[in-house]
Amino acid sequence: MMSVAASSMLGGNRGMGGMGDAGHGGAGRGVVTGKYFNFKPLPPPADILGNPLVVSNLPTHKLPKETFGSRVKRFLARMNLGSQSAETRLRWKLYDTIQATMASLSPAVTLVAEKRAPVKKKLSVPVVVVRHPYHLRHVFEMLPNIPDGFAAERRFIELLMTRALKRYGEQMALIKGSAFSFENEAREYFFAGFKLEKQIKKVNSPDEKFAALQAIYTNYFHGRNYYYFALLRRERLAPDNKLFMLFARAVYFMARIDWNGELLEKPNPRALPSRNDMLFFVERDKSVVTRYRTDQDFQRQVKAALEAFPAS
Repeated sequence: MMSVAASSMLGGNRGMGGMGDAGHGGAGRGVVTGKYFNFKPLPPPADILGNPLVVSNLPTHKLPKETFGSRVKRFLARMNLGSQSAETRLRWKLYDTIQATMASLSPAVTLVAEKRAPVKKKLSVPVVVVRHPYHLRHVFEMLPNIPDGFAAERRFIELLMTRALKRYGEQMALIKGSAFSFENEAREYFFAGFKLEKQIKKVNSPDEKFAALQAIYTNYFHGRNYYYFALLRRERLAPDNKLFMLFARAVYFMARIDWNGELLEKPNPRALPSRNDMLFFVERDKSVVTRYRTDQDFQRQVKAALEAFPAS
């Protein structure tokens, strides 16, 4: 997330599919009965575009400008001269993130990421080939943690992500021959994971339990990411979609899975997103905000869900 909701974002198939992602590719550190628990599943194969994602209407006119003084400080820093504050280094990283993201989504596309678009200087953030939003996970993870002092940069990065997600949705609609909705995808993954979670107590075999936990984790992993995408794409979510509550439940359960693939009684506090991280999602989910203002029972549910996460 961005902590957990966005940190380690995106990737398998619904139901028990996704267990195949527990192999060596992208595997986690834990080893159980000769298997690796995968904490970073790859994107669902059916959702990966055949060609790199190109966004032709990049909002360059709203690009935050780096000052002359900042460029001079960068030059001196490359020669190991002078000292820079943490705030200055973060500002540079945000500028690099903006430039690298724009280059990754540029119409100047080739299969070699570094040649996709001209970048005048060496960046601290990679230029990548984007065939699924997962490939920009480093940007999604950064968004919730950008301080208020960098509001202009945060707004621009969020605008870039919105444009990319809208274009991705258009491409998926063409491939599938019907409207594509991150909301619908997220709901299906959440319900698939929840259905498997209800059966976990009936599983006794260590191997079967490991596979079941991997399938649950993979479904919840995709569900939380697609929910995040739905919010940034600004989809008009159904008023009673309950996605935020499903999201909170999923993230809480995922934090109960230990590094070795075992299910803990309580979540690992360090694996939980903070309350502020969760508020990032609440504030962008208009269906939650609207209902929260008029439904007292729902207010209590949301407050209870938020209180389950550690304060910053």
